[in-house]
Amino acid sequence: MADAPPNISPKQYLSQRFAKLGFGPYTVIGYSVAGEETVVQVPELNVCFDIGRAPQFALTSDFLCISHGHMDHIAGIAYYLSQRYFQGMKPGTVLLPAELERPVDELLRCWQRIERQDTPYTLIPMQPGQLHTIRPDFGIRALRTHHGGPSLGFSCISIRQKLKAEYFDRPGEELARMKRAGVEIQYTLEVPLVTYLGDTGIGPVFETPEVVDAQILITECTFFEPDHRTRSREGRHLHVSQIVEMLPRLKCQQVILIHVSRRTGLGGARRWFKKCMGRGLPENVHFLMDLRDAHHAGDAAAVAGDPPVD
Repeated sequence: MADAPPNISPKQYLSQRFAKLGFGPYTVIGYSVAGEETVVQVPELNVCFDIGRAPQFALTSDFLCISHGHMDHIAGIAYYLSQRYFQGMKPGTVLLPAELERPVDELLRCWQRIERQDTPYTLIPMQPGQLHTIRPDFGIRALRTHHGGPSLGFSCISIRQKLKAEYFDRPGEELARMKRAGVEIQYTLEVPLVTYLGDTGIGPVFETPEVVDAQILITECTFFEPDHRTRSREGRHLHVSQIVEMLPRLKCQQVILIHVSRRTGLGGARRWFKKCMGRGLPENVHFLMDLRDAHHAGDAAAVAGDPPVD
C-alpha cells in the first residue's frame, strides 16, 4: 500500500470524507481544500459547482458549473461526463467561462479518442451577467469574480411572476381578459437561492443582489493569518478580515466558507476568525469542511465517532 501524502493521515487518504450540511429545503454536499480539490453540490437544484476529482456523489447532478480552469476545480470533468454515460445517465451540461469553452472541448475530444467512447456532453459558454434558463421558473446566472484568468461565480435563480400592485383589487376574470389583450399585468421577480463564487478576491461581485440577497452564499476564505493579507491580494483570494468586514452587509440566511488550506486547518481558521471578529462564528456562518458530521465520499452512511479534521 502506498504511503499517504504529507499532511494527510493514512485514514483520510484511504477514505476521503465529504461534508453534508442541511439548510431547510437545500443540502450542500462537498469537499473543498485549497489547492487540492473543490466540488460542491446542491442536489435539490440538480447542480454541482466545480467538479474537483469527480467524487461519486457529484455524478448525480445534470448541471455542472465550472468557475475557472485551475486543476483542483476542474480535473474531474472528463470522468464526470464519462461515468454518467457509462451508467446510462443523460449527458451532462457544463456551464463555464466562455474563454474556456474551446480548450475544454479539445480536452474532452482527446478523452473521447483515448477511451474510444463517444461520450456526449454539452458545453454552455457563459459571460458575466448571462442567465441560462433551465425552466421558466429557474435559471443559473454567471457572475464576474476576481481571480486570476477567466473566472465566474454562479447563482441559482428562482424566477417568479408577480401581479403588479395596481391590479391587486381586480377580479380574476378581468385580469384574464387584460392578459389576453396584451396588458402587462405581471412583473418578473428573481430570487437568488444559492450563490457559489469559487475562487475570488474582493471586488464588485460582493455588491451584486445575487450575492447580497442569496439565501445561501458559498464563498472561499483561503487566508487567515494577519501577515497573509498581502498573499491574499497577490493570489486574488479572500482573507478572513474581508469576510468579517462584509458580513454585516449580507442579507444571506446562511454563509458557507470553503477553500481553507491544510496549512491553516479548521482549528486555526476558527481561532483566527474569532480573533478577527472579536467573538465566535455567527450562527449563520459555517465552514464546509467542519467534518464532525462527515460522510465517506459517495456513501450515505455517517462516520461515527470521527473527529473533525484540523
